[in-house]
Amino acid sequence: MSNKKIVMLSFIVALAFGQQLLAATPVYIAPQVAAVIDAGVQQRQDRSDIPMNYLRTLYLPGQQNQIYPIFLFQIKNADLNLAAAVETPEILRAKFHVFMRLYQLESGVAGAIVRERYIPFNPEEVKAGFQPEAMNNYSLAGEIYPAGNYLLALAISTPDFARVSVRYVEFVLPDVAQLQNKLDTTPVISVTGLQQMPVPDTKIIVHKNSFAYATLAITPSISNEFKANESLDLFYFILGAKLDANNAFDLQITYRFLKDGKQLRKLGPDQFKRSTNIVSQPIALSFAEITKDAKGVETERKEIRLEPGNYTLEIEMLDNVSKAVGKQEYKFKIVL
Repeated sequence: MSNKKIVMLSFIVALAFGQQLLAATPVYIAPQVAAVIDAGVQQRQDRSDIPMNYLRTLYLPGQQNQIYPIFLFQIKNADLNLAAAVETPEILRAKFHVFMRLYQLESGVAGAIVRERYIPFNPEEVKAGFQPEAMNNYSLAGEIYPAGNYLLALAISTPDFARVSVRYVEFVLPDVAQLQNKLDTTPVISVTGLQQMPVPDTKIIVHKNSFAYATLAITPSISNEFKANESLDLFYFILGAKLDANNAFDLQITYRFLKDGKQLRKLGPDQFKRSTNIVSQPIALSFAEITKDAKGVETERKEIRLEPGNYTLEIEMLDNVSKAVGKQEYKFKIVL
């Protein structure tokens, strides 16, 4: 991601979170769905009338040390029962209800209900080239929460409530204010797409194959699988860093490629001096191995590509202001 995009992203995020918060969605969970959630919550007993995979929970910074969680799930096209209406035969559509209930998690037990939300879910696909077996990723985001331990009950139902699915997911939102002499990051992702939306969402919307953050629609790699000639486009926030006298961050970042615990490549340390703690770092997976003679003259240059397999990108961070350090990992796979 270019520096221009980083500046744009920083401005958009600051502007949106400084001026706009989502309007509260009416608190409503249909009694039929609430009964299903209540029946399974303590034992975390999922229900799968509509096959749904929960992928992961991401989070990004919100305002006033609060956190912006992002909930990612996946459904196969064939399980959505998409159909074309007579007036629009070229478009396949379906209608569902999505419900979110968040509990405060207390010693592993679902405690007080923190929030409930209803979100219409009306997927569409173009009939031409439609692939029933294709899996699409969906996201729910748009609100900020205080730090803490939570349990999400994510439900999807048909309009008549004849079929209801529920997934129970525990997640933790970190207390950034409590980071003392230590650096951390938001979950590290590789961005495969970035688009600017005309305006921020004013309510929670189900986004397909992306998630909303301020006026950005960000598409993350879900599989973390790449070809050796591709690049990682890392995106994350560094948490716990202090501002210097010029109201800027002064950080040092080192990347190490590891396979089976052995270092294969090191990048940096690079100096990171910016007004934002957003890191958007493109890293090529292939690189040049240079051989020099005793006088330092290059004698050979060879392109190295990572072999297929599982890798870990280790991220080491140093805050030059507070001298705090931190380490994070991004696991990925090279495929043919």
